[in-house]
Amino acid sequence: YNVITGHELLPKDIDPHLCTHINVGFAGIVNSTLFLDDVLRETFVQVVALKKINAALKVLVWTGGADVGGFSEMVRDHANRKHFIQSVKNVLETYRLDGIDLDWEFPGAFERQRQHFSQLLHEIRREYQREHRTYLLTVAVAAPRPIIDAAYDVREINSYADFVNIMTYDYHFYSRTTPLTGINAPLYARENERGLLAMLNINYTAHYWHEQGLDREKIIIGLPTYGHSFQLANPLNRRIGSPVTNYGATGILGFTSYSEVCWFQQNNIFVTTTFDNATCSPYTTAGTEWISYDDTRSLECKTKWVKDNDFGGVMIYDLNSDDHGLYCRNSLLGKDETFPLSRTIRSVLFSNITEN
Repeated sequence: YNVITGHELLPKDIDPHLCTHINVGFAGIVNSTLFLDDVLRETFVQVVALKKINAALKVLVWTGGADVGGFSEMVRDHANRKHFIQSVKNVLETYRLDGIDLDWEFPGAFERQRQHFSQLLHEIRREYQREHRTYLLTVAVAAPRPIIDAAYDVREINSYADFVNIMTYDYHFYSRTTPLTGINAPLYARENERGLLAMLNINYTAHYWHEQGLDREKIIIGLPTYGHSFQLANPLNRRIGSPVTNYGATGILGFTSYSEVCWFQQNNIFVTTTFDNATCSPYTTAGTEWISYDDTRSLECKTKWVKDNDFGGVMIYDLNSDDHGLYCRNSLLGKDETFPLSRTIRSVLFSNITEN
């Protein structure tokens, strides 16, 4: 649950039985201290209150990410790490949280930084054990192989993390260096992809993490409820890999929630939607607008793949971008239901499982 993006989702509107764990963020890191602003503090109170309805729900504080300063400065010094760990304990105790999720994205591009992050995990785990705490320690990590190789000691992470949320999305989005349409979260490589491009998919990423030493049951596959929009250079050339000139008009800098995708499809004429079987993903176009996204069909396909491979589960990014306001009620879903994407994932994961 991302407090920053918002998308008008309030904690009280979250179904307490939808997820087993909710990571709430982003918390900042200031002077090696875990920092919560007033909005985040109140959000924690409200999200933890959901446990009154579902006592089994786990709520974690989520920190790190590309935009959180102070992370790499904190991990490189033992005294700073010790101070940070104490601040984490204070936050977990104050707000009755169940653990912390560390999003290492991606300052560890150098060997020493990678070692420092592993040391942080070791020291947090040791502190939990010293005080006989059952707090969770989870990590959010990158998907592309070059970043995995540079930023993470996989076997060390495997030793200390309870599970690892792999951010298997954002494989393709608009940038000046790669001005081409592409699938946000492809399950497999397409037939014509070679080299690095053939590695930019969920299947390759998950198995590479496992090959490097991450236990299969600790692998949590990230699936997105959002997409990426592009502006086509030629509206007649709308295939995957077509030239683009900029972000699309839908969403913010191309980041497009599922509700916005539905709005686009409902309010444009000559909309064409294509399901790419190779990647198990849809894309939709009208005029010069081209959007890669996920729907219930694609997420059912990808979640079944998670189960078939005996991985640990699915991380949804994020609840905010799912259709919590029923904007998609007139789409092809066939039924009116909040959080249709997240509910699809949950339904597949828990099929053939008897819940208490």
